[in-house]
Amino acid sequence: MVEKLSNPQTLFLLVGGAALVGAVLTLAVYLLQRSFSRPVKSDKQRPPKIRVEDEAAFTLATIKSVVAELKTDQKSLQDALAVAQRNAEENSRKFELIAREIEQGLIVFNPQGYISFSNPLVRKMLVIDTWSRRRYSEIFQDNPAIADLIKDSFETGAEVRKQSIEFKITDGSARRVEASVLPTRDRSGAMESVTCIFWDVESPAQ
Repeated sequence: MVEKLSNPQTLFLLVGGAALVGAVLTLAVYLLQRSFSRPVKSDKQRPPKIRVEDEAAFTLATIKSVVAELKTDQKSLQDALAVAQRNAEENSRKFELIAREIEQGLIVFNPQGYISFSNPLVRKMLVIDTWSRRRYSEIFQDNPAIADLIKDSFETGAEVRKQSIEFKITDGSARRVEASVLPTRDRSGAMESVTCIFWDVESPAQ
């Protein structure tokens, strides 16, 4: 028996067989570990990834929707502005028609102190040029009493009603008039205009 084991061929076969058995066992263990470590697949399906083309199409559609909405809003604002402008023009025409028929002289000054409206009677009554672009201080430079009333109205909002004033005409004569100076403010409280109304107390009709 010892002789058989001492035979080199026998030893080679024994060593080779042991190595083969070890390799088979190692491979079996590796395969078992791999099978146990494999993750369990979930029954739930993962949501499909959104492709870049889909994201670009979505973004473009959103932009187009926003632009269309802005255009609709712009058209609505333009229509509302057109209606407001027509109403303002109509009210202005009505105001001018009424102002031309009243028996008092009328001058309206804008916030900068320039004439924005005057009726024919005030030009005839006071003999003043209301067509040129001048401020109230220039128009009434020979009548500081009226200019001061308008100035106070602009600066402090003071109102004056039917105050008797001797008005100097450009030809050197004078006539007595009654003047009302009335400020108008907008909704924010800012000065919008100052209106001057004149009565000719020396007229027989008065």
